Formats: sequence, C-alpha cells, structure tokens
Amino acid sequence: MPTASYTPPADDQVTPAQDIVLNSIQPDAGVAPVVDFLNSATSSIDISTYRIDTSFTPVVDALKAAVARGVPVRISISRQLVGQDSPPAGNASQVQVADQFNAMGIQTQLSRPEFHYGHEKAIIIDAGKPGAKAMISDWNLQSSYFEPNAYGPVGARGFAVVDSNPDDVAMISAYFDANWPPFKPWPVSNRASLVWSPSGIEYSPVGNSVAVLTDFIDNSKKTLDIYAETIQDDSFLLQHVADRAKAGVKVRVIANSSGQPPAAIEVLRKAGAQVKFDPTNAMAPDAVMYVHSKTMLSDVGEANQVAFVGSQNEFINESPEAILELGTLVKDKSTIDKIQDTFNTDFSRSQDNQASPSASTASSSSASSQPSASSGG
Repeated sequence: MPTASYTPPADDQVTPAQDIVLNSIQPDAGVAPVVDFLNSATSSIDISTYRIDTSFTPVVDALKAAVARGVPVRISISRQLVGQDSPPAGNASQVQVADQFNAMGIQTQLSRPEFHYGHEKAIIIDAGKPGAKAMISDWNLQSSYFEPNAYGPVGARGFAVVDSNPDDVAMISAYFDANWPPFKPWPVSNRASLVWSPSGIEYSPVGNSVAVLTDFIDNSKKTLDIYAETIQDDSFLLQHVADRAKAGVKVRVIANSSGQPPAAIEVLRKAGAQVKFDPTNAMAPDAVMYVHSKTMLSDVGEANQVAFVGSQNEFINESPEAILELGTLVKDKSTIDKIQDTFNTDFSRSQDNQASPSASTASSSSASSQPSASSGG
C-alpha cells in the first residue's frame, strides 16, 4: 500500500520526558503491574487490544471487580485475526470472546472494519478525570505474554509504559471513542510523542507512524538497537536500518528465528548490522524466550537519546500503513536505561545463528507474515 505524506499539525506538542515512564518489562514482571493499574481505576477503564482471553483470570477478575465497584469497562478487540477466516461481521472466535465479556457486564466490541486489524495495545483509566493515565504496550492480554504458556517456559519479551500527560491521555481517549460503535471520524493528533497508525493513503486523517518511525531510524547517529518480532524482506524500513549501519551507526537487532526470511537478515548483515536470534531468560536459561517486542532504542547515552515502545511491527509494511496501532516516543532517562539494560542482557543471551526458518517464512507477504493468531499478534 502506498504511504501518504504526513505534515505535523502546527500545534504539534512534545510530551515532557517525566510524563511517560516504564510500567513493566515482560515476562519478568508478570501480570501484577497490569492488574494493579486496572485496580487503580476509579471512574472508567477503556482497553484497545488485538486479543484478550476470557481465561486470563488475573485480568478478567480485575475487570469484573471494576464493574462491581461501579467502574464501567469497555474493550475493543480486533475484528479480524491473521491467518483465520474473518468475514465482515468479524472473526468467529473474536465474536465469541465479545459475547462472553458482554455476558459478564463488560462492554466489548469489534474494531472498525476499515482497519486491516485492530492491533493497538492500550489501557486508559479514568479518562476525562484528573489523574487519567494510559498504559501503552506491545503485548496482548493473554497469559502467554506474562507466564509460561504457548510461547514456552518464560512467556514473551515485551514492554509497557504509562503516559500520565493529560493531553496525551485525552488524545488516546479520543481515538478510543472514535473507534467505539457507532464509529466516528478519528481525530488529528497534535501530540508529537504519540505514534499512530494507519498511515496509508486510503486513510484520512493519516497517522504519523511512517514518518516518525522513519525519522527515528534515520536520525540515529551512533547506536540503534531493535527488537524485531518479524522482519519482511520487502519492508521499506529495512533499507533505512541497513543505511544507518552502512553510515557507521552501531546497529544491533534481536529477532526470533521463526518469521525471518534469510534474505532480510542478509540485507542487515551485509550492511554491517549485528543480528542475533532467540534469546534465553534467566528464569529458564535453557529455553528460548519469544521476542514479541517491537521496541527500539536510539543513541542511548547521548543528548538525543530516545526509545520507541508500542504495537507497530516496524518491519511489516502493513503495520504502520493499514492497521490500527499506537506507540510512543520515550525520553525518560530511567526508563531508557532499564530498557537498554534489558536489551544488552538479551543480546548477550542470544544466538548468532538463525535456526532453520520454516518454508512459510522463506519469503514475505503483506499479511501472512504478521504474527499468527496463535501467537497473539
């Protein structure tokens, strides 16, 4: 899909660094920080996520408790799932999940149909009230991200930050309201720290994700560290990363062996980037930890240091161009330091050689290389 040009609004505003801070690093922290965040809500909870399981007891119990104490809960889940039949009325399993939550008194709807997927991962509490906050993450509300499950003995690598800036939270809430039935035109964001998709020309107003992610990579001068769940060899950002490596930037990538066409890895390595696979975790040192994060770090230790945390898969064109996504730029030093320390540890525990990719990953396609429905997305 062609990408639309993006011009920041005249009143584009940067969020103070201290307003966006680390909430948790998964799977090490477990689900407790998420439950605590939900339990802190006093007037409302709005959740936008690709998938949520009714069997994920800690989260479901927290949502039931919120409703019981008079806090309304709304959940928006993706209408479509990758690799599964998704008619206009919605994927059958997602419809079933929505029905189950609605029966619990938890309002649940499918994402708007014009987005290829609803892949945003945000939790907003107390929207429109003093102290409102938004959690922005790269995981879904399924046990496999937080504990031993389908991903293996340790869950999956992921990050979450909490944004307490009133204007940021108001914008995230406005997007949620626009994407809640009856659907309304989504707003034009003037928050420079928020990274919105879709950015394709068929969408209006256009999101800023293509422009922001491209600038994030191109503006890296000394270092660029990237978690990559999936890398497609036709990714337009792939060459931008390779160009940074050719320019002398120290580029390091941590990826899964699965989902990575060897041709894409070759592009990065020929340019001088270091690419490693399948990190382990101290909680289960003999087992591979799945990389679900899409987090990037640029020029850590320099005055211009910045991190990206969010739902956009940077190496899948469809993600920034045609899917509902939300990410954020993080400037808080403590948060960046903790993410960098985690990346350094993961890189040291990763493998130089890619395990043999399956035949399905030998070449890329727009949707089929998105995370599978079983993996959560």
